[in-house]
Amino acid sequence: MLKIQNLVGGYSHPPIINGIDAEIKKGEFFTLLGPNGSGKTTIFKLITGQLPIMSGEVLLDGQPIPRFSKLDKAKKMAVLTQEANVSFDYTVEEIIALGRYPHQKGFLKQLTKHDITLMNHVMDMANIAHLKNTPFRMISGGEKQRVLLAKALAQEPEILLLDEPTNHLDIKHTFQTLDLLKKRQQTMGLTIFAILHDLNVASLYSDRIALLQQGEFMEVGDVETLRKVDQLKKVYEVDILPQSHPTIPKPQLLMTPNHIKLEPNLNFKKSYEIKQTKDYIHVQFNHPLKSISNGVIGDGIQWLTHFCNFHVKKNYHCDEPAKDVQTWMTQFNIPYEQALGMMTAVILEDAVIIEEKIGGIPILAIVTAGVGNAVDITKQLNSEATQTIGTINTMLFIDAHFTDGALVNGLLSATEAKVKAIADLNIKDPQTKSMATGTSTDALVLGLTQKGEKTAYAGSGTVVGRAIGQVIYRATHEAIKKYVQRVHEGRYDHRGE
Repeated sequence: MLKIQNLVGGYSHPPIINGIDAEIKKGEFFTLLGPNGSGKTTIFKLITGQLPIMSGEVLLDGQPIPRFSKLDKAKKMAVLTQEANVSFDYTVEEIIALGRYPHQKGFLKQLTKHDITLMNHVMDMANIAHLKNTPFRMISGGEKQRVLLAKALAQEPEILLLDEPTNHLDIKHTFQTLDLLKKRQQTMGLTIFAILHDLNVASLYSDRIALLQQGEFMEVGDVETLRKVDQLKKVYEVDILPQSHPTIPKPQLLMTPNHIKLEPNLNFKKSYEIKQTKDYIHVQFNHPLKSISNGVIGDGIQWLTHFCNFHVKKNYHCDEPAKDVQTWMTQFNIPYEQALGMMTAVILEDAVIIEEKIGGIPILAIVTAGVGNAVDITKQLNSEATQTIGTINTMLFIDAHFTDGALVNGLLSATEAKVKAIADLNIKDPQTKSMATGTSTDALVLGLTQKGEKTAYAGSGTVVGRAIGQVIYRATHEAIKKYVQRVHEGRYDHRGE
């Protein structure tokens, strides 16, 4: 569709663009990325003829662009720049009508019914139909940008060149605009060549990207190129951490500002408070912890400050437990946006709390345990099994700095220790009579202060992994024994209280 061959050019000598090559395929969304001053807009001006090409060429459908007349070029290519200046006091509808000019025939160039229908269609798509009779100078910068996009679409180009198309737009209109463009690309085969500044937005919408630095392409490839941390750091001079989008297979990037510095080690024991009542256990830290969990809320990997285990009735059932947990936290003035929440029917006064150092590593573990719902995960589920009192909820906090991989290691180490405690106490699945591996509703959270030297492993072959195992084994073992003793003495009534 559009081929750039050994392109050299710019405003002066030496040239800004230094011999780049690229091919934008028909029907793809191709994005040009790079810091300010790297030459992105210069490339567009060389393509559109606003700047002279010193050497090399740009081909459109196999023909050098200078060979196209202005009218023929306008039928194939539309351009949306960052500037939203219009010399005359046109209305929005009149601006969009300019997009139909290349397709009009005859000396008078009058609008046809098809032209008007198409104009109304693109105004609806850009959500500006209500502005059609408004003078262009009277609307906001974001509205102007959407008007000029509608004008470009009214032009019915085969390729659309966009220089920061979301300039002046808020988040809502940014995504509306890019969704509109993506739909035109996918349904009508529109080729899009865009300049974007936001790397995460580029990842979400682009098929391929080109990374530009000082007038040269460092790399051209699919969006997985954005996972190359060293390359991005070289181009943008910022610490960048790639991660996966939570719902679609696209990378997203986190930037770390230079002002962030590692804080000195803290007094771990003085960094938290524990409140324990018959209704809940609440651990509040004075700074967020990086956490991994399967809680009712606060699940996944997050930064959290509050960690709660709520007591519920034995027969508790709700279609939306997360809403219940949020309601309870609100009642107790706990900000649920910064919190982990789990629940149990176990008596909370039987919780086991261990605070100590193992191998010089400060650890806090809180376990509530019941085994009425004990299961052997390797056996087939009995659909008729009834739920009784019993879940093993584990909170584990460590004054250490884990990578994401170490977080998973730590979770596995804690689970291994829990299973060992269950086995040593000879807890069995009441349905299968085989050795239990846990309960059907276990919850676990592991929180790290992220202070000190970074640790990449926390499995059973490491000091911290063994520390996790020892603490969780002891806490789980003691909590289950408390539960068994209470059941044996008949101190659970029919409500599980």
